[in-house]
Amino acid sequence: MRASNKGLKVYLAIPYTGLESKSVEAANNVAACLLKHGVHVFSPITYTHALSLKHCLPGDWRFWEDFDTTFISWADELWVVCIDGWELSVGVRQEIQIARHLGKTIRMISAEAGEQEELTCLTEMR
Repeated sequence: MRASNKGLKVYLAIPYTGLESKSVEAANNVAACLLKHGVHVFSPITYTHALSLKHCLPGDWRFWEDFDTTFISWADELWVVCIDGWELSVGVRQEIQIARHLGKTIRMISAEAGEQEELTCLTEMR
């Protein structure tokens, strides 16, 4: 990971609905890797999955939109974890749209990034 990423605030987007266990595992792995490298990461799946299960909160985008928008606004960049189905995710598509509207840098990273010593940025979009 580049030294310039230290202190960077990242919102971690990943599809959730229908991929819950895979999403949680990938989000947690990537978030842990980023934290180890000094990146200030907000991973909504890491934060909200257990809350949703324990307190019967909805898992759909409409419920979480305002919450997620707050943290996308806080972040310097939005990073999308590319697991199967990410392109079809309503939530991820909306998160990208919000980040674009706010002028955030958007990066696509591999699903295995959290298991690697270095994160692999695949592409950058605006």
